[in-house]
Amino acid sequence: MYDYLTISKNKGFQPVTTSMLKEAFLKLGINDGDILMVHSSISSLGYVIGGVEALYESLISIVGNKGTIVVPSQTVEISDPSSWQYPTVPEEWFEEIRRDLPPFDKKRSFSKSMGQFSIFLGQLPTSCRSNHPMYSFTAIGHYAKEITENQQLDFPFGDHSPLSKMYDLNAKILMIGTDFETNTAIHLAEHSLDREIIIEKSKIQKNGVSKWVEFKNIDLDIYDDYLQIEKLFFDTHSSRTLKINESKITCFSLMDCVEFTKKYYIERHEK
Repeated sequence: MYDYLTISKNKGFQPVTTSMLKEAFLKLGINDGDILMVHSSISSLGYVIGGVEALYESLISIVGNKGTIVVPSQTVEISDPSSWQYPTVPEEWFEEIRRDLPPFDKKRSFSKSMGQFSIFLGQLPTSCRSNHPMYSFTAIGHYAKEITENQQLDFPFGDHSPLSKMYDLNAKILMIGTDFETNTAIHLAEHSLDREIIIEKSKIQKNGVSKWVEFKNIDLDIYDDYLQIEKLFFDTHSSRTLKINESKITCFSLMDCVEFTKKYYIERHEK
């Protein structure tokens, strides 16, 4: 918190209040009953009075009892160390990591890489979380259980996944200080293509025993082009954007994003 205070003062930012956030979200077209897939960098806003709790209160006060807030809560670090890239680890560490790495527990396994808001939402007593050991989602609100239940181990971003359900429910994507590098919805589009199938490994607990399991996925982000997709999408599609301090905040249709990305990749494959 003190880092945000110092940065905000040095840059001449105003403290961000719940009412400021709510006003911004209303201007972005967020409405009562909306289903929101939220990608957020709370630090991008500067000093937010109340932090992630203020962000949550401002959103839930708009979407109301019929609305739903969803966040990615992926724990990619619960994976086989031989697949680690950022950073890699020495091969002589592999067996020790495999033995001692805690298995996925949807009540306790959180990743700092998903951001403060994702962790906050997962700790709320009424939130629901899907059961995938690496690629889970957390939700709270009217459709939370429907969106998060029965996520399959194989192809976790494909048909019948939380992303697919949000697509069918006409959800919106809200990005706060983030870009398409964190836009998980792109993976749903990638699953509709003829991508190479890969095998991933994660650790679960079953009947009180920890075990490693394998599951099928597709090779994601093979072109490293998510930012290119972002530019082309916003050049051609309706979205609403504003700024609080230096944080860019954008809201747009998840379905539009997925359909555009499908078309983009089909055309890229044909070239």
